[in-house]
Amino acid sequence: MRAFKVSLNGNKLCLAGVGDHGALSAIVNWVATDRGADLFMDVGGLANDEHVTWVRQKRLMVGDEVRIKVVEATSADTPQKRECSVIPAKNKRRRRPMFAR
Repeated sequence: MRAFKVSLNGNKLCLAGVGDHGALSAIVNWVATDRGADLFMDVGGLANDEHVTWVRQKRLMVGDEVRIKVVEATSADTPQKRECSVIPAKNKRRRRPMFAR
């Protein structure tokens, strides 16, 4: 499977992978408002109708080095969090399939 080997300042944070089907993301966020600014990262994805999270709002500082290496792996680290992504039938709306045109 494709996986993300994620490190911060040379220290491993996780090896994230969702298997052969799903979605995987590693995002660095900077948010600034009148009340202040925040700099953080998230690593997560979607696997088998579950939202999975390895890194959630990891605080970053100016000068931090975030490295994401795309690798082939036979297994990944266990996510820190799993949440069901299935919408109950009564709340379902018709959604287009992923990658539909």
